[in-house]
Amino acid sequence: MEEPQNKYRYERKFTIPKVYLNQFYSELILNNFFSLHDSRDINNLYFDDYSFSSVSDNIEGLSYRKKYRVRWYGGTYKKSNKFLEIKFKKEFLNRKEKVDLGVIPFKSNKTIDKFATSITNKLLEKNILNLNLEIKKRRPTLLNSYKREYFYNSSEQIRITIDDNLSFFSPVTKQKFIENKIIIEAKYDRESNFFNKFNKLTTTRYSKYVKGTIQTSNFTPIY
Repeated sequence: MEEPQNKYRYERKFTIPKVYLNQFYSELILNNFFSLHDSRDINNLYFDDYSFSSVSDNIEGLSYRKKYRVRWYGGTYKKSNKFLEIKFKKEFLNRKEKVDLGVIPFKSNKTIDKFATSITNKLLEKNILNLNLEIKKRRPTLLNSYKREYFYNSSEQIRITIDDNLSFFSPVTKQKFIENKIIIEAKYDRESNFFNKFNKLTTTRYSKYVKGTIQTSNFTPIY
């Protein structure tokens, strides 16, 4: 494995309406958050089994679960490095492991299956046989993209990200979905009540993968 992040850290998620975003920016400044670096576009292709076990595990609230995705930055179809990520969740704690796959072409939503085959071939080439097998047992089930902004409070050691313009596409059903909410994530190494200082922030179990899958498939649970 390359670039492991073996340490679990806390992760909280919040959703806010778009009309509240400017007020939230002001609250970030008042609470000593600064922009960590430029915003960037993020793309994820999720892999799940034919029973959508990752969705079911999340909805059922299993305390320990993991999911597989390929992530890259910039334009969705632009030439770029791709990274296979395995995200582990234990209650409110998260960690992830990452493999740099190098540049793998992804030209359109119609070539997702070809893209998935290139990923398993790259893992085989790198002799990462366990992950090659895990991905082969799964199929691409959701593509999503969004713009992310990054903020940091050095004294509290809290990182906040703001995700906007979320779009989803299902390779299974060919359906699309556009999220009309802003997704806020807070990541930190120790428990904190710091977020009580923000108005309208209520913790949610929001998962991009689960929300996108439900909205682009025949899943019926309310999420």
